[in-house]
Parts: sequence; C-alpha cells; structure tokens
Amino acid sequence: MELKNILPGLLSTALIILALGTDLLGQGPVEVYEHNPMYWQYKGKPVLLLGGSVQDNLFQIDNLEEHLDLLVAAGGNYVRSTMSSRDPGNAKPFEMKNGLFDLDEPGTEYWNRFRRFLDLTLERDIIVQVEIWATYDFYWGERGWAENPFNPGINSSYNARTSRLPEVIDYPAQSDNNPFFRSVPELDNNQVVLGYQKKFVDKLMSVALDYPHVLYCIDNETKARPEWGRYWSAYIRNAAGKAGKNIYVTEMWDTWDPTDGLVPGAVSQNPGLGPWYAEHLNLELSSRAKPINTINDPESYQFIDISNNNAQRGEVHYNTSLFVRNHVLFSRYPRPVNNVKIYGGMMNTLGGDNMHWAAFHKDGEERFWRNIFAGHASARFHRPDFGLGLNHVAQHHIRSMRMLTDSINIFEMKPATHLLGDREENEAFCISVNANEYAIYFTGKGEVTLNVPPGEYEVNWLQIRSSNWGQPYTIQMPARLRTPTDDQWAVLVRRIF
Repeated sequence: MELKNILPGLLSTALIILALGTDLLGQGPVEVYEHNPMYWQYKGKPVLLLGGSVQDNLFQIDNLEEHLDLLVAAGGNYVRSTMSSRDPGNAKPFEMKNGLFDLDEPGTEYWNRFRRFLDLTLERDIIVQVEIWATYDFYWGERGWAENPFNPGINSSYNARTSRLPEVIDYPAQSDNNPFFRSVPELDNNQVVLGYQKKFVDKLMSVALDYPHVLYCIDNETKARPEWGRYWSAYIRNAAGKAGKNIYVTEMWDTWDPTDGLVPGAVSQNPGLGPWYAEHLNLELSSRAKPINTINDPESYQFIDISNNNAQRGEVHYNTSLFVRNHVLFSRYPRPVNNVKIYGGMMNTLGGDNMHWAAFHKDGEERFWRNIFAGHASARFHRPDFGLGLNHVAQHHIRSMRMLTDSINIFEMKPATHLLGDREENEAFCISVNANEYAIYFTGKGEVTLNVPPGEYEVNWLQIRSSNWGQPYTIQMPARLRTPTDDQWAVLVRRIF
C-alpha cells in the first residue's frame, strides 16, 4: 500500500486519540474521578490513595528510593511532602552567602532533591500531596524560625525594619500568628515579604508543574486567616493555567473537630486538654481554623483534607469522618476527602485512660480503616512517633486494605454500618457495593449480625496484621459473623446467585 493511502488513516486515528484525551493511552494526570467525584483517578483509572512514610518532608531523606520501594511493595501509592527544611541535615530552599541567606538565589541542593523525589515517585505511580508552607518552620523551636531563611536576622535580602518581620518568634503556632502569614494584599499587604514568598512559590511551581501526579495543599495545620490560603490557591492555580495545566488545591486547618461541634463527643483543642494547652492555646485563632473554610469555598479548594480529625477516637472518629463525607457528597460541589496524616503511633498498643493526644498504635490502625469505610479518598499513616509511619504494622494495614479494596469496587461503596445488628460501640464498621457485596472491618474480637436480604452468600475473612485471606465458605443470610480470633479482621461477604 502506498504511503499516500496510509497517511489519511493515521491522521484520522491521531485526531480521534486527541479528541478522546490521553486516558485512551493509559495516561492522564491525577484528577477527580469522572464517575464518582469523591475519589481520584490517575492515568484514566480510579485510584484509592493509601500510604505511610517515615518523614513528612520525604524529599529530604537519604534512603528515599529504598523507602519508596518499601511503600510500593506494601501496596502504597500516596505520600506527603511538606516543603520543610528544619530537620538536621536538610537542604535549605535558598543559598547562603557570607553567612546569610540570599532569597534571590534558590538553593540548588534543596530543589534538586525535590525534583529527584518527584521523578522517583512518578516512576512508581505514587501520588504526592505537597504542602507549600511548612507551618512549624516559622515558629519557636531551635530549628524553627531561628534557622528559617525568611527570618530577617539571617538573610541579606531584607531586615526587620524593611520586612516588618520579627527576628525572634518565642511562641508556638497555637499562640499567635507570625506576621509572615499576613503578607497578602487582603491582610497586611507586605509587598517586600510577599515578593520573596512569590519567588519561593514560583520556583516550587516551576518544578512541580512538570509532573502529573501532584496534589497541592497550602499549609500544614494552619491557624492563618482564610485570606492567606485563598490568595495562594489563586496564585498557584493561575500559574498552572498559564502552563496549560489543571491542578487541585486544598488547605489543612489546625482544628481537630471538622464538624464544629455538630457530632456529639468530638473534641478539639481546648485549655482543658492539659497544662500545655492551658498556657499556649489561643481560642480566637482556633475558632477560625476550621475545615468549613475549605468545604464552603470550592473555587479556591478542589478537594478537602481533614487530617487533624484523626485526633478523634473510636466511634466518634467514624462519626466525624462520615459527617464530613456526607456533608461534601451532598453539597453542590462533591469532592474527594483526603487524610494525608493519621495520628496514633505512641508505643503502647493497648491504649489506656492517660493517653497522649495523638494516641497509640491501635488508635492509628483503627483510624486508617474507619476513614476508608467512611468513604474517604485517601489514608496515610503520619510519621513516627505521632503515627505508624511505614513500620511493619503500617505495611500490613496498607497491604490488607489494598487486598480488600482490590476485591470489590470500592469506588461504588456506600457506608453501611447501619446494617450491623447486635453491634457494640466501635466494634465493627460496614460498607456495601451494589447491594450484593459487603465488607466489614472489626477493630478486634467481635460478633455482629449482618442484616442483608435472605439468600446464600460467600464469606471470606482477611487477617489484617498478617495480610492473609482465609478459606471462603458459604452461609445463609442474614446471619451472625464472628471473628476467627481476637485480632483485627476484615470480612468480605458476597451474595451467590
């Protein structure tokens, strides 16, 4: 066949591919799942984001490649990346000259590490949630504001007078707001500082926009005024638009209770939590640091992150997670709900009455499952000691969750704990898929009745901490289901036709 006869056909095929988009070729960036906006899709396919890692600023660690391989081997595909540089051995975002940071000179090693991190995660299909402003780099502590390049006392680009920034911050983020976080026009309109903040963000976006697997969060558990986050969301979305890209942005608020007291028993930071909170907590700041600012502003925020809800415990944690999911789902703008950090990693697996605010191993394990069973799009274990990180326990939970959710169409799930009879508080949680498939998570030893239409069902148990399926068997429903041992279990129940 002559070339002139082949070309029209090739051209037609190319035009069809362009019209259908890159998804036809198994490509496409991370974006909201077209068939269910409560989840994500990547390369044209829906993805449930599961993860855990040893550090929040993962691009700064030495054994990065090995750590990412460990995550993938466990079934993980989701990491957090604060742009923090306060840990020992971290590279800084700006170069130092003559003992002072030069805010006009990006730090070569810092940005090389970040690009390598994005390269390695891209190769492994790991979704990255970047947090632009690492809040605690800007407050008290020996490695906080005192060593931050934006501190006017240690850079050559401005001084305390011209920047209107203090050289000393002797209070935590829970007490007051560093003026650094009021630079935007709607607040202090500090053009000197804002100009250098833009240079940092411009550099970050010049790197990150080259990659299709990045989600964006403005801050880490911020108490800044809402005008701050809205400004930076518009700024980075504008940068993405100029580059022909569409990005997804959120904000992470500091309050623990995303329901603003609407779920009974939900706790938030308050002076009664102990001497530290009594001394340092600013209730005025806390009152504005609410996820409702994100939920009610879909123009600025295209997904929700409620990580600090993962300080709730037990049944209350599930109720708050479910409340947010339902609130977002039935709003005018349903969007994914993410949990980029799940607390619970202190070295006591049984818990107790005198618990650290982040709680213990068992609490973190339960929170991981309850979030997914409440219909959330992501769950990632926070770094040690406040989370399980990617230790052997976390690996089993990630692997087991992936085994379970790969066995059903999780993207069509509906929370269905109401189907469980004879259930004790925080004993078990249920989801349903198409009214023919059910999955139950048991937090430990348990026995419940699954109230489903009568008929024959196949039952298969998954031991979570060993990531092993049992032998399936059939049973007539409705019936009682009892865990094989006292450990945590998940069970998959399918109707047989």
